[in-house]
Amino acid sequence: MEVLQGFVPQFSFLLRLDPVLAAGTFEQNSLNWQVQQTIQRLSEWFERLLSGVNSEGGEAAPSPPPEWLLKAVFWFIVLGAIGWSSWQLYKLLHPYWVNYWQMAQPRNPVSLLPSRQTASEWLRQAQTAQQQGNYRETCRALYMAMLQQLNDRGIIPQEMSRTDGEYLTLVQSLNLPPPYRVLIHTHERLCFDRVAISSEVCDRCWQAYQEIERS
Repeated sequence: MEVLQGFVPQFSFLLRLDPVLAAGTFEQNSLNWQVQQTIQRLSEWFERLLSGVNSEGGEAAPSPPPEWLLKAVFWFIVLGAIGWSSWQLYKLLHPYWVNYWQMAQPRNPVSLLPSRQTASEWLRQAQTAQQQGNYRETCRALYMAMLQQLNDRGIIPQEMSRTDGEYLTLVQSLNLPPPYRVLIHTHERLCFDRVAISSEVCDRCWQAYQEIERS
């Protein structure tokens, strides 16, 4: 009973914290309304337990829940609220973080060197790498062949200082087909995520490049 007596004043205090909540001027489907209703019901339940009368009146109040259960429920609510708030913050800040990362990413001269190979030479390099099971190098060579194609066709002149993010922006602004974006995104993964490239990803890069050649 001492534990319950300590809870009731706290719940009553929470109910008086926000006059807007008490006045009911907020949306009834909002998070604040649901929290207020939960606190109010818990407070009323504790008061019934303390008074020895349940909701039907007259009968002895049920035994209070064990302290471990109260703590478990409390921490579940607290951690759930923290998790939900963290997820909302992540969704809010993620676009800004991606933009900052693209702006701050270092220039990648390694991926652009040597820059004077022809598209055919890059294709032969991609075929050799695939035969050796080196899918990372295969996708990189296909990416370089794509850049050389863009340069040769006069669509996007190749520059040593351009990043993947800048190429992607140019591709999108020119409304070029999706295969270009497939190769650029794959090259970004090669440079920054350091992920293993599977044969399926390699096949998609080949298919994307073949579509580019036919376009």
